[in-house]
Amino acid sequence: MKSPYLERAKHALQDLDADTIVSVYAEPFLFEDIPSDQKIVNIEDLRAYFQALFALPNVAFSDIKAYESEEFAVLEWTWSGTNRSSGEAYKVRGASVIELRNGRLARETIYYDPRLPATA
Repeated sequence: MKSPYLERAKHALQDLDADTIVSVYAEPFLFEDIPSDQKIVNIEDLRAYFQALFALPNVAFSDIKAYESEEFAVLEWTWSGTNRSSGEAYKVRGASVIELRNGRLARETIYYDPRLPATA
């Protein structure tokens, strides 16, 4: 990877480390979770988003692959966990489309199938 911030974000996602993830974003930034219709533009809301995500039962991120150029990157990832309501395991493949500014994440838009972990 060219951007050390992107490499840090990848490891923080695997380690479920919200503080490290938010440290790699530029100011200003835009984070969009398209399936849940969320737009986040401040660090504290972004930290809360990741803390809530990482608190889900048995949550994990794996199979993270990065494709990067100087100004853009794409991450492919697998999100897994256990549904709180049913107790059933789920696995969701997703992708993050990222705009980089000076190596930091200036905009990240994530896409995944929302039907699978909908009531996680």
